This record gives sequence, structure tokens and C-alpha cells, in this order.
Amino acid sequence: MIDNLGGFHFAQASDPQRVSLYLTSHNWNPQEEQGGTLWVAADEGYEVFVPRHRQMRGFESYIRTLLKTLSVAEGRSEEKIRLEISTSDADVQYIHTDPEADPGTTPIEEGVKAFESLRQWVLAGAVSESADRVRLVQPARKPAKALEFMRSVRLGPTFEGSYILTAYIPVPPLIGQTEIDVDDPRVRALSQPFERRVSLKLRQATQAAVTAADEVIQRRVGMEAFTERAEKGVNANLCEALAGFTAREGGEARIDFSWALSRPVEPAAAIALSRDQVTILREAAKEMRAQAPEDDVTAVGAVVRLHREGAFGAGEISIAGIIEGSANERLRRIWLELAEDDYSQATRAHESGATVSVTGSLVKRGNRYFLQNPSVFTVLPENQ
Repeated sequence: MIDNLGGFHFAQASDPQRVSLYLTSHNWNPQEEQGGTLWVAADEGYEVFVPRHRQMRGFESYIRTLLKTLSVAEGRSEEKIRLEISTSDADVQYIHTDPEADPGTTPIEEGVKAFESLRQWVLAGAVSESADRVRLVQPARKPAKALEFMRSVRLGPTFEGSYILTAYIPVPPLIGQTEIDVDDPRVRALSQPFERRVSLKLRQATQAAVTAADEVIQRRVGMEAFTERAEKGVNANLCEALAGFTAREGGEARIDFSWALSRPVEPAAAIALSRDQVTILREAAKEMRAQAPEDDVTAVGAVVRLHREGAFGAGEISIAGIIEGSANERLRRIWLELAEDDYSQATRAHESGATVSVTGSLVKRGNRYFLQNPSVFTVLPENQ
């Protein structure tokens, strides 16, 4: 029966805790009664009853009446109110893509790319907020705090129009706490839970990246427009994710930020991504990857080429394989130089067809990938 009343958002919006949070944030006053709470509007012109739990007889009828009353009291549609209640305990990012397809649909290849870009975008914010230092290219091995956070993030339903993706970041409510009221924004930010700090970092970094793209377009400045904003979270990973939101070549996108009512924030304007900005963001990501190596990268694959000048000493090899832990598991050709002992191991692995593993700093030059400062070169057992 819930499906006939608005599906996901009715299920979320009928949660008594979310409803109560919404009413509190809109200055309704609670009065405890048998079986639930009677909420009275600030002007005392309206009142609604919130049942204590879903198992209560007549629960759905009470919620229907509540939504109708709120719609009349606020002069807004029930759909908008349901949406706001359902997201009252989470920061929600809405990614408006721009596919050339029927409303509510997107080509499957473009849709997959957009969803993967959404994951990479949220992860970029989490890594920036939890990393011990600023990097132009984030490490392949992500901080444990960022990975733990990612397990809490949820995909919400898509919407029609421009095919809108949603990401839900649950935010702990303020319970028996007060916000720190100080002038220093850094101190205020640190008083927020990590989940909210990631949301704020995503907005800050996204706006900074778009501003940098505008500077390149309008003022003809170089890569420094991006690198000087690294402290704000601008890096190759973020720029690649933003460019991936466009559903097609030459497309556009828009990102809306909605903040959990459990920790109110001033409403923020949407951030639009134009065709020209997307082109610059994509090129900026390539430049940053070329300038800064990706540290602590582990390449796994087969040795496909060996070369050294003499019979002894160091030599160069290339591996056809993947980057361990990378979201993009496409096969790459990776070049590196090994000391004599490791080169000998690589030779034997090449002859036997064994898989090898090696860790280092990955850098891209032109169309080639190079692994600098290689270490921990290992020939893996056959069962791996």
C-alpha cells in the first residue's frame, strides 16, 4: 500500500522521527498524548498528530492527514513536503545529467558512467577531508576513515527531467549539543561530524574547481588556477568525477545541495557545469596527473617486456595489468626500472607466465604510465 502513496519518499516521510524533526525545524510545538504526539503550529492555526510507531492502528491514515494539513498550512505540494521530510536526517546531493533520451531514462553506457562518477566524486570529498596532506592526485590506497564513511552513503531514487541521480549522506543529529559559535570557520567546521564535513568539502571543492575553470576560460590563465585551490579539495580525482557527470560529449550538468534538517545550514545555490567548463575540467585532471605522481600504487599483472643494456645490472620492464584497488580496472601497460635482483625475478616470471606485483608512484607521460621508485616487487603464487 505504501507504493501507491509515493514509494520511497512516503516510506521515508512516514517515519515518526523524521516527521518530528521536520516539525521541530518549522517551529511546531509538541504536546505528548496517548499513542503519539500532537504538534501545534507556531500561530496555533493548525495541528497534526504523529503516531509513536508504524504498528499503531490507523498509522497511514494519520500520516496522510498530516501531509495534507502541512500542504495547506505551508502552501506547498505534498510531494515537496514528503521529499523534505524523507531527507531530514541526511545531506542529499542531486546530480542533474543531460542525456539525449526520453524523460526518466538515460543511455545505459552514459548512466553507468554517471553513477561511477557520483561514487568517485563523493569519495574524492571523503579522502580530501580525511587525508593527512593535500595532493593533486589522491592515493590509490584510500584512508580507512574515508572507506568507512563510503559504506554509510546511500544512492537514492532517480528523478525524471534531466535524469537526476541522488546521493544520501546520513548526518548525526544534534542531541544535547550546541554548535560552536566562533568567528574562525575552521574551528566551526571541526565541530561538525565527519559526514557533514564531507558534504561541505564537496561543495567547497566543486565550486572552487568550477571557478578555476572559469578563470582558465575568461582570463586565459594556466594550471595554477587549479593547483592553487588544492587546499580547497581540488584535485585530478574530483575534476574527473565532475566531467563524468555530463551524460554525453558536449553535455551539461547541475548539482543541487540539500542539507539535513538535523543540522541546519543556510541554503546553497546549485552549481552548474557548462560544456566549456567540463572540457577544461577534463584537461585539468590530465595535467594534474602528469604533474603529480599517484603515490602508493600497486600494479598487478604479467611481465610483457624486458630490456637492459648488458647481461647484468638494472633493467627496464613493462607490465600489462591493473592498478590494485582502482575503481577503473581496465588493463594498462606500465613501465618501470628494477634493480638487478628484482629484474632477475621479473625475467623468471616472464618465462613462466607468472603474475607479479609491485608498488610505487604512478605517473603518466603522454600515453604511457611509469611506476617510479618501485618497491616490494613480488612474484605471486599461482592461486592468486
